Amino acid sequence: MVTAAPASTQGPRRAQCLRRRFVSSPQRMLLAARLTLIANVGIMLSGALVRVTGSGLGCSDWPRCSTESIVPNQAHAPTIIEFGNRMLTFAVSATAIFAIFCALTMAVYRRDLFWISVGLLGGVFAQAVIGGISVLADLDWVFISAHYMVSLLLLVVPSAVLTWKAGKDTKAPRTHLAADKLTARTVFALLPLGAVALWAGTLATAAGPNSGGEGTGDVVRRFDVHGTGTLEWIVHRHGALSAIFGLLIIAAWGVAKWRKAGERLTLTLTLAGMLVAVQGMLGLIQYGLELPGELVWVHVTLATLTWTTVVWAWLVAGSAKRFTTSRAASPSAVAAD
Repeated sequence: MVTAAPASTQGPRRAQCLRRRFVSSPQRMLLAARLTLIANVGIMLSGALVRVTGSGLGCSDWPRCSTESIVPNQAHAPTIIEFGNRMLTFAVSATAIFAIFCALTMAVYRRDLFWISVGLLGGVFAQAVIGGISVLADLDWVFISAHYMVSLLLLVVPSAVLTWKAGKDTKAPRTHLAADKLTARTVFALLPLGAVALWAGTLATAAGPNSGGEGTGDVVRRFDVHGTGTLEWIVHRHGALSAIFGLLIIAAWGVAKWRKAGERLTLTLTLAGMLVAVQGMLGLIQYGLELPGELVWVHVTLATLTWTTVVWAWLVAGSAKRFTTSRAASPSAVAAD
């Protein structure tokens, strides 16, 4: 006699017909999650390429490329670069839709995977809309900075969380490795400070020569709070925030070692620290060379990879709340605080 699966494992009723035809394994769900992470990091790097090549208004309209056509009507490098970045949005959307499909058709339905996947698709939509507004606003620095930060917070973070959670029923290691609250909280503190340092970086780019309109000869409104001294002012503050961020990564690594956290956590923090160190040296070089576009793109690439690594360190460490929950459930349990 075959027993029907509990309703909680079958997913939404509207997906039942889909699940009768397709059943996704945890491995396929993990693949979908990894593809979302790769795609979302990739589109951020593509967007940075648009800016440093001055191709932001290569397609001067939105959602069309121009007022006459949806696709480019000329083989102009800035136009092709900007249009190519727009096309990547469909690839990123496809990975989110694939993740939604896998979440709906898993043998054992998991609500968390489904809603994170849906949220990712919503983040892609938000990013596309803000990108369109930035074009219609002639690359105003406010919208360009918002475009990058939305990508960091609404695309990279959820796709990393989805990748972590999707590996739960696979061979991918998914044990939280922070041994106590102090370690978990110290690693978590990297997120807000890292986001602020990256935001300051977007302002530094907005005040510099890579404002996004050079390739098409467009004048773009730049970040300006101190006149001709704005670039130096924001670069110094970006450098200071990045230095503090790097020191906090070292502190988190030290706490993790001291409190005997798992090796994967300390290795992830080591990688994050190395990336910040390389960024610091590259930042000094590119500033001395008056911010050539190629080096700025490499700098943005490293910054994006650093953020992704720090988010992963947070996931590996785990939440500090689990120690409170553990004590409440078992007062006799001893947690290393």
